[in-house]
Amino acid sequence: MSPFVFVAFSTIFGICGQLLLKRGMGRMDTSGGGRVLLRIATSPWVIGGLAVYGTGVIFWLLALSYLELSYVYPFASLSYIGIIIGSYFLFKERLNALRLVGIAVIIIGVFITSLS
Repeated sequence: MSPFVFVAFSTIFGICGQLLLKRGMGRMDTSGGGRVLLRIATSPWVIGGLAVYGTGVIFWLLALSYLELSYVYPFASLSYIGIIIGSYFLFKERLNALRLVGIAVIIIGVFITSLS
């Protein structure tokens, strides 16, 4: 399997894990001191988010075993794009012109880095 598949899976699982974590924490009552830790630890959304994110970490480790860190690390920034888009659709977060410019800059940066 191509190491770039590992990078892609790492990015996808990382994005999905973060979105699940946000879903879980966005609906959680964070008042109540020590009880909040119990609510976090027993939230299906948080547990699922951590599991999915952890799967992404495993794929990232596999990618690192094949590729140089200085080459592959910029690809991790693609997750910012997925988070912005996912947050827009799932949580109705704002997506303004400045964020779109930021997405374009990230894509250009990853493209330039991939040429090396």
